[in-house]
Amino acid sequence: MTTSTPAAQHTVVDPAPRPVGGRVVLKIGTTSLVTDGELDPVKLRRVCEAVRAAIAEGLAPVLVTSGAIAIGRTTHPGLAAHRPHETDLPDLVRQQVAAAMGQSLLYRAIEHELGRHGLRTAQLLLTPPDLIEPAGTDLARTVDAMLDLGVVPVANENDALGVRNNDVLAALLAGFIGAELLLLLTNVPGLYDGDPAGGDAALITDVPLLNAEVEALAGDSSGAGTGGMRIKLAACWIATFRGVRVVIADTTDPAVVLDAWRGAPVGTAFRPRRPGRTPSIGALWRAFRTPPAAVLACTHEGVAALLSGAPVLARHLVDPATAAGVLAGQVLELTDPAGRGLARGAAAADGTRLRTDPTVVAVRDHVLITEEPR
Repeated sequence: MTTSTPAAQHTVVDPAPRPVGGRVVLKIGTTSLVTDGELDPVKLRRVCEAVRAAIAEGLAPVLVTSGAIAIGRTTHPGLAAHRPHETDLPDLVRQQVAAAMGQSLLYRAIEHELGRHGLRTAQLLLTPPDLIEPAGTDLARTVDAMLDLGVVPVANENDALGVRNNDVLAALLAGFIGAELLLLLTNVPGLYDGDPAGGDAALITDVPLLNAEVEALAGDSSGAGTGGMRIKLAACWIATFRGVRVVIADTTDPAVVLDAWRGAPVGTAFRPRRPGRTPSIGALWRAFRTPPAAVLACTHEGVAALLSGAPVLARHLVDPATAAGVLAGQVLELTDPAGRGLARGAAAADGTRLRTDPTVVAVRDHVLITEEPR
């Protein structure tokens, strides 16, 4: 017995197998698909038309779509963000339930709309550990097979297991599959050199080298999603280290995908880091999955350890007291004594141990952030 889906009502074209090149990861933010908690059909059609145009040009797009939590919150009064009194559940748990309820609605709508263009889709619910070598080997084969068959993968963070962020997931996935472009589609034109609400900020069109100074230009997260410009720049760190060009751009531009692919001036473009030793997906995730929880200055001995790739110990910190409140696993930025950012990595111990035991490892498996761009 077979059952039909909305997408099955349309004629599906059997495309020729795609070449390995031309891989593009399109991350579509919540505000680019959802209006007032509901999936917006106009926004959805715009995104799917851009996907169709990309495929017609020979590209192999992989979608990473946000919006499941926002959509799921409207399915039950106990999940609504503005009605926490409806249940005693913590909001994080309500977000996870909303994700589980909203994901099927989101995917079915995308499947249906792309089916109208004769395209097949396949759903991928992922978490960052799924993409960390060598555990991701089987997943790599699966994604390769999807693209070879002309299927459009539609990925999302499996937020039912824990709410993280799709910008970071998209960056990990772009590096994982060897994409040439990561396009972060959102509701703003890109990164500005100041607060655009003030009216005098200018759009930054090209970032040859992402660094802490550029990162400081980003504002705080806001809106219906779990992202924001700061976390988008975290995604840029990950992708550019893996040799992937990144563009942050406005979804409403109908030509945005092809313009970004061709290198036309659209949004803010971030160039890949220069060739050299490429950090593993796991190291990049641990170093850039969030903005730094703390900035710690290293002694000259600590700087030498950083540059040599050795673990940084608590005694290598200029003032271990600055690690107060740090929790093991949180992202840290390490600087030289003058405050120049040198590396990022995950805290290997809580701040209490760092302040009391000079021999304990403070950060291991760090990633240097001082390399030159391509």
